[in-house]
Amino acid sequence: MLFSRLRLLLIGLFLVLGIVLHVQKGIGVAWYLYVTSLILLATHFLYGNVWAAFSKLRKGQLEEAERLLKQTTNPAWLAPGPKAYYHFIRGMIALQRKALPESENHLQKALDRGLRTNNDNALAALNLAHICFYEKRWKDCAKYLEQSKARQPNDLMIKEKIREMEKVLAQQLK
Repeated sequence: MLFSRLRLLLIGLFLVLGIVLHVQKGIGVAWYLYVTSLILLATHFLYGNVWAAFSKLRKGQLEEAERLLKQTTNPAWLAPGPKAYYHFIRGMIALQRKALPESENHLQKALDRGLRTNNDNALAALNLAHICFYEKRWKDCAKYLEQSKARQPNDLMIKEKIREMEKVLAQQLK
């Protein structure tokens, strides 16, 4: 939140300074302030607070992550990478709140758009497998579990959860 407000404050400051310099000295002195404010404005819409929210999610601060995501002006305007993580974060928050259809929708969008790391992709697929298991959709569960394994995560917790899910799914398929 502070970062977003600071960015908006800087945009306004650079724009006002640019206008003042433009009026007093001409465009030759003020153009770089206009360009800087445009770049900051573009980053506001293309990246939003997604990375700050992702950091909060990794620390387990779900409410703070959700609050940061709500400040995103229009998720459709996000760049592809931040958009994938926007859906990943929304999906993980929904999963924690037991809103399974919403979580499945967002996690699937995150996988479709492509997350940066194999661990993040594996975690999204593993959580989709968990949702399908809970809803007794065994074939979908197996599909997502295979997707999770195919990403070859290097996180030991993810690897352990994949092994656990494989054992439980094997028992259901007998």
